[in-house]
Amino acid sequence: MLFSTATGYALRALAALPEDGTYSLAKDLAARLELPGPYLAKILQGLVQADILESVRGPKGGFRLTRASHHITVGEVVTAMEGPDSLEGCIMGFPSCNCDHPCPLHEAWSAVKKQVASSMTEATIRDLQIIGFRHGKDTEIRPLRHA
Repeated sequence: MLFSTATGYALRALAALPEDGTYSLAKDLAARLELPGPYLAKILQGLVQADILESVRGPKGGFRLTRASHHITVGEVVTAMEGPDSLEGCIMGFPSCNCDHPCPLHEAWSAVKKQVASSMTEATIRDLQIIGFRHGKDTEIRPLRHA
C-alpha cells in the first residue's frame, strides 16, 4: 500500500459526507462505512485542522465539508494525512539516492511518482463519490442522504 490506512479511511469518509452541507456524526459515518469509530473521529479532527472539514459540537453537530466535493482534491487529502513529502524519498530506502547517484529503481519510481502526483491533483472527492455510485453497494462510498 502506497499510503496509510488512515488516508484510505479519510478518503472514504469524505466521499460519504452529504453534498447539502448538513453535518454528519463521526459515529454514524463509522457505522455506515464499517470503520472503527474512535479512529475515524481522530482522522476527521485532523481534516478539520487541514481546513478540509469543519465541525460543530452538540446534538445537531458533526462534520461537513468546508467546500464542494469537486473542489477538494485527493492530493490535498493525501498531503493532509501523509504530509507534503509523502511521495519523496527512495523507493528502496537509500538515503543518498538522487539523479546523480540513482538506485536501481530510481527512474521507474520517478515516473510513477510523477503520474501519481498528477492523478491526485486531478482527482476530486466528487470523483470518488461517482465511483461509489457506480458500485452501488452499501459499504461503498456514497454520500449520506438526509430525509
